[in-house]
Amino acid sequence: MTELGNRLKEAREEKGMSLDDLQAATKIQKRYLTALEEGNYDVIPGKFYVRAFIKQYAEAVGLNSEELFEEFKKDIPDSYNDEVSDKLSSIKPQRELPAPASKALELLPTLLVSAGVIVVIAIIYVIVQAVMGGGNENSAEQTKTEETESKYDVSKDSPLKNENQKNADNEKSGAEDKKDDDAQKTADKKELSIKAVNSQGSSTTYEVSGADKLELEVTTTADSWVRVRDAKGTSLKEGMMKKGDSFQKNITDQDQIELRVGYAPGVEIKINGKVLSYELDPKNVMTQNITIENKKEKKSS
Repeated sequence: MTELGNRLKEAREEKGMSLDDLQAATKIQKRYLTALEEGNYDVIPGKFYVRAFIKQYAEAVGLNSEELFEEFKKDIPDSYNDEVSDKLSSIKPQRELPAPASKALELLPTLLVSAGVIVVIAIIYVIVQAVMGGGNENSAEQTKTEETESKYDVSKDSPLKNENQKNADNEKSGAEDKKDDDAQKTADKKELSIKAVNSQGSSTTYEVSGADKLELEVTTTADSWVRVRDAKGTSLKEGMMKKGDSFQKNITDQDQIELRVGYAPGVEIKINGKVLSYELDPKNVMTQNITIENKKEKKSS
């Protein structure tokens, strides 16, 4: 076992994680994790993957991968040659396009396009005729209505006309009152704010404000180890969560909540249904420590 392997294994054991837990958190096969601890890099397919697996292993157990690469650079293989080889092998020679089977096949796309244009023109013609016919009917109906109103015209001072005007004014006033009420409700509604205020290493602190009640929801889209603690250090949730599992907790009365996720790309965190956007890219920092601070508004006396 190499010194690097000893360092990785000690860090894993200090975290209380088994190889199975680490496999679930990093998505790296257990036999490759064992090979890293034993320094048996020949088992791993390519030097590039050796460095990538060491980086994911280190971040999952809370070590700085860049410092490890610098300290043990003599023991870790250089991946440059493998990367060049992979890029060269990914270049495929261009193939000649097969010649059309016949002139008829060459003309087929043109014929299909022409037929489509004809169909579209026919549809537009039918729609225009229908609209014009409907317009003529509406015009005739409007003329008939105007003649009827002219025949039975209501005088300006008649009680019937005054009543109609009164009803119209009441409807307009009611609509304006409803509009004012809706505007007031919108103004009174508080908007939840989730803001990252500090980020260092694999840890980020988020401030949450703008809501009287807070509901925390943690959902896994892939297997991951998750731990949730309150400000007193009491564990609210700890252990492996399978794909599709969900954990909910009302944290309104909590000043602070701490989360640690083993595989950030597979863990979605919501507060009052609003998704918390990771400040640190989960693809680069898979294991993250997240602190949520509840900035409660002070009530005026």
